[in-house]
Amino acid sequence: MTYIFRFLLLIFLMMPAGLSAQKVIRGTITDAETGEGLPNANILVEGTYRGTITNLDGEYTLTVPDIPATVLVRYIGYNSERREIRQNSDEKQDFALQPAIFDLGEVVVTGEDKAIRIMREVIRRKQIWRASLNTYRAEAYTRQRLANDTSIVSISESISEAFWDKEKGHREVVKSRRQTANIEGSDNFAGVSYLPNFYDDNLDIAGFDVVGVTNPKAFDYYDFKILSETRLDDKIVYEIGVSAKRKLQPTFEGTIFVLDEDFALLSVDLKPNDVVTFPVPIQDFDLSYEQQFNNFGGDYWLPVDVRINGTVRVGLIGLRFPPINFSQIARISNYQVNVPLPDSLYENYNTMRVDSVTIRSDSLFRKSVDVIPLSEIEVKAYETIDSTTTLEDAFRPTGFLARFIDFDDEDENNDGYTVGSGDNTTKPDSASTGKNDKKGSNIFKALRKGFKLDGRFNRVDLLYAGGRYNLYTKGQKVRFNIFGGYSFGYEEAGYGGSVSVWPLKGSSRLVLSAGYSAATDSRYKTTLYPEVLTSALNVLGVPDYHDYYRNEKITLAAGYRFRKPNMIGRIYLRSEEHSSIEYYSSYSPLALGLNRRPNPTIDEGYVRSVTLSLDNLSGDEKALGIIGNNSFILSAEFSDGALGSDYDFARFNLEVYRQFNTIFKRRLFPNTLDLRLMAGTSIGDLPYQRYGILDGTASYFTPFGSFRTQRNLPLEGEHYLGLVAEHNFRTVPFEILGLDILVDQGVGLVVFGGAGRTWIDEDRKQQFLDTNGYNLRQEDLIAEIGVSVNSIFSVFRVDLAQRLDEPGFFVGLSLARWF
Repeated sequence: MTYIFRFLLLIFLMMPAGLSAQKVIRGTITDAETGEGLPNANILVEGTYRGTITNLDGEYTLTVPDIPATVLVRYIGYNSERREIRQNSDEKQDFALQPAIFDLGEVVVTGEDKAIRIMREVIRRKQIWRASLNTYRAEAYTRQRLANDTSIVSISESISEAFWDKEKGHREVVKSRRQTANIEGSDNFAGVSYLPNFYDDNLDIAGFDVVGVTNPKAFDYYDFKILSETRLDDKIVYEIGVSAKRKLQPTFEGTIFVLDEDFALLSVDLKPNDVVTFPVPIQDFDLSYEQQFNNFGGDYWLPVDVRINGTVRVGLIGLRFPPINFSQIARISNYQVNVPLPDSLYENYNTMRVDSVTIRSDSLFRKSVDVIPLSEIEVKAYETIDSTTTLEDAFRPTGFLARFIDFDDEDENNDGYTVGSGDNTTKPDSASTGKNDKKGSNIFKALRKGFKLDGRFNRVDLLYAGGRYNLYTKGQKVRFNIFGGYSFGYEEAGYGGSVSVWPLKGSSRLVLSAGYSAATDSRYKTTLYPEVLTSALNVLGVPDYHDYYRNEKITLAAGYRFRKPNMIGRIYLRSEEHSSIEYYSSYSPLALGLNRRPNPTIDEGYVRSVTLSLDNLSGDEKALGIIGNNSFILSAEFSDGALGSDYDFARFNLEVYRQFNTIFKRRLFPNTLDLRLMAGTSIGDLPYQRYGILDGTASYFTPFGSFRTQRNLPLEGEHYLGLVAEHNFRTVPFEILGLDILVDQGVGLVVFGGAGRTWIDEDRKQQFLDTNGYNLRQEDLIAEIGVSVNSIFSVFRVDLAQRLDEPGFFVGLSLARWF
């Protein structure tokens, strides 16, 4: 849960205070006629880049250096007020601003010519002064507030120093931070380096690449319309409405205020359009931005503040969280423009870092007055929120699934990987390490954590029940794994174990492993269907996707993770004894009377081989088509009589996943083209249980990567080649058709297709037929196209596929493509 809220805070985010003040003033900025406080009013020290803004009640504090000085207070729609501050001036300095005289009525203009002329000049002038703005550094104060539907949950603040380089981007050094008692300092993300500058050409808003209102191409994306005119002192201020011209691109909508004669942005009040949405579990995302600018009497219009307010609603069927309300306010002041920046800032890619010398206490908060005053409810929150007011409790969900969520456990991460008796690469399971938690842990608890139940259901094992145990030594340099269980079908025990060692000090890049196992094995390997899925389908009476044999093997392996490029190389030495399993059962607890196909015999004997592989697998390729990824695995296996093997063969296999962004690339989730390439060949006497496959579907379950018109079985071959592809148009087709009811639910459209072929020697096919009574699944060619309705109830997709090489129309169901 903690990680969830960290993620949501980072979606919303898109700092040292002066300590050498000679004079501190504080007070309230009000409307002279009504007496009401003016929120976000600008208070500036003339002739400097120093200033601040008021809070929502119109209250402010400000450090005034170099007394005497003139303080300027300005607010759009009011006459500015100047006041000289001397050493003997009162600390309390209230300002009552007189409203400027202007016509409140809407300005009638013909067409959009005037607004376009104004914005064209704003953009032209921006390009001139931006060309000579190379760097700046500034002082910043930031406050973030998180609330549910009843109260404030947490407050976090920071005082920092912000840096910007035209070529290298933003950096920030946090000097001091303060937060409510329920937040750790490490979870305080308050800062300005992630915040937007609405004078930028493009803005990163919650992961969307949004065209700014002052982008040179803004007229291709926006319509501008003058709404009204007001004044700031003796100059006209135009209130200009902003609306999207391209309804399918992420843009802003709202209002901006432009100062006449200077043709500069004074402030913006914008929110992303409806294109800025997110998939499940986020059900509603409402975000708004306000920002003001000032040139401080110079050439450059720089941000004075950023104010963000938003609400996120998160939930799934059976699980609903309280609304997460987020607000952030930041004040940026005391700019130094076009000054050298320390090279050390850009030695790494971390945008924000902490000054280890000053961060140890909140002393700057105690000394500094250039923070935006807390409101009354924020002061009360600091007084009442203690360490027991956790985010987990404040946002605890309701619904029938809530009882199954554990809010207390947090997994620890480990960067190691294992190369064991199997071909898969896995990270060590931190939940099974037996490491002590913060309060200490007894031996029994550590042993209990390492144990996991193990089970499966298929027509050969019928029910396999057992367990496995992982144990790590201190420092996680050695891992022991043992497993055991019993197959109630063909009545054999499965058992084995392995040991993995990470021998390099301070590194997990090299791993050595040895293992032994005697257990049921599948005659063909697939990355599409995990065992837990096929077991569940078998229980439901779906035809068994796999064929099985008994495999007793000894494995020695080594793996190395390379830095550049990021991939893993492995070598396996295996000695395997393969034997057929003649038993099979048609029993299924939920499908009585099912007639399952027999389990075929195999080429029995010893297979002793050397396997080399190279891959960058991330695990996403096993995500049942939910997540697109870019990964590959290339392997080569060599078996020879010189190794004591009963078979002489060499086989080569390649599997590639690729995802390409195609159109609407400015969206967080652009339209994508996903590909899966499967290819393999062999020479020599390849046993049946080493054939390659093109995946079909597990009955009506049709995930990406499978041939959706090939039901219940894969296609096998000594040689094989296949390519499947799908283009995810997401909600765009329904947006074009104006079907908002589908768009609001995230329903999208996917077009897919595939083609492939396998080859088997005719004599080998006949030999298998003579032995088992039916032929191997092999096709000269398979080709198909289809369409999917994606994200039904945010969980499923319906696939409609047409076979091209022969008649056939198929309907399938799979999990929705989310990413």
